[in-house]
Amino acid sequence: MRPSLLHPLWLALGLVVINLVMFLLLTTTLRPWLDDFVADRYDVVLQDARASMQHYFSSSTAANRQGIADALSEKLNSRCSIVPANRHNFSEAILKRLGQPAARQGLIDPVEHFVYYPLDKDHVAVLDPPPYPRWLMMLSRDLHWIVAVAINILLVYFFLRYRERRWSILEREIMKLPGMESIDARGLDIVEKVRQLNKVLADVKEEHGNLLLLQRDLLHGVAHEFRSPMARIQFALEMTEDADEAEQADLREGIHQALNDLDKLVQELLYYARLKDSRSELDITPVRLRELVASCLDHVSPFYPDIRFHLNADDPDAVIQADERLMKRMLLNLLRNAGRFAHSQCRIAIRHVDGGYSVRVEDDGSGVPPGKVRRIFEPFTRLDPSRSRDSGGCGLGLAIVDSITRKHGWKIDVGESDLGGACFEVRIPGSRG
Repeated sequence: MRPSLLHPLWLALGLVVINLVMFLLLTTTLRPWLDDFVADRYDVVLQDARASMQHYFSSSTAANRQGIADALSEKLNSRCSIVPANRHNFSEAILKRLGQPAARQGLIDPVEHFVYYPLDKDHVAVLDPPPYPRWLMMLSRDLHWIVAVAINILLVYFFLRYRERRWSILEREIMKLPGMESIDARGLDIVEKVRQLNKVLADVKEEHGNLLLLQRDLLHGVAHEFRSPMARIQFALEMTEDADEAEQADLREGIHQALNDLDKLVQELLYYARLKDSRSELDITPVRLRELVASCLDHVSPFYPDIRFHLNADDPDAVIQADERLMKRMLLNLLRNAGRFAHSQCRIAIRHVDGGYSVRVEDDGSGVPPGKVRRIFEPFTRLDPSRSRDSGGCGLGLAIVDSITRKHGWKIDVGESDLGGACFEVRIPGSRG
């Protein structure tokens, strides 16, 4: 037997056992009490019927007896007849009881439930057994079934309440799981919540797989990036012993520069790792877009004195919702990338597009080789290292840009600029500030 079937079978067996026990209890306790109760209540009906006959026939005459009998039949909903008092109509025992003084107020047959009222020595008014009141009939016939159904309903109710409490606990525990706090669970039943949980787990699994791949790539990249400064340090140390004082100073400066390169690489790696951590949250605030781009230009342009930077915004008062610190880092990296590869000029444009904004960074360099667009966003990727004008790059700049845009839910496209080089466009959903 499969384990999944055990619970329903035990539940059905338990209900069968409970109903059998309940049947025995109803048969041995409730039914006798019910029969006694019904008999007592019917005795009251018979007593009332006898009292009605006494009231109607006490002052009757031979002429109006039949009319009174008809009236009683209609009132008591039972046939009332005037019958001769003889052995043909009554047994010896009934005739004997009718002759006793106590019978003058009426006589009730305890077995057949007829009601007799002697009118004179020759005639007797006979009332057929009065019908049971409707409520008494229903009580006699259906009470044990009503009790049985009520008990079963209570059992089912308490079982469902128990299951509902268990489901509620399960739902609360599901909503406590990592990743579920971002889901609006209002109006969702347990099945939908489990489906959402399954989706979250699938996303977590995919994220863990991506993190493992990222860790592997980072380890390979770090090993490769460390070789160059470590080789420069090793070469300088080997040359120091045989160098004169001036050469030693240059070598020490080279060692310090290599150590600075290693320090920058470690900082960039830590920054990139924090960006890839899905648990890190954004500090979303209103950001004045043109002012932020202009500030980044002021910071970057001194490093590229031969490059002209042009800024144009069709909405100078544009305001977006973003993490200002991360967005500034993204813009600095894009501007540095453009300045590094441009021949003479870079152009930055802020446009209002489709209810949001786009930031375009263009240069007049040689652009991105065909088929290499996605590769430039991978860590430690340099498509043309010889063209880097400034030192210190470690191949993480555009990878950081891609991570920041993804973290905000934005989109970045790479294409050809009409200046001749590359065009990086970041699309930011939002509205006018």
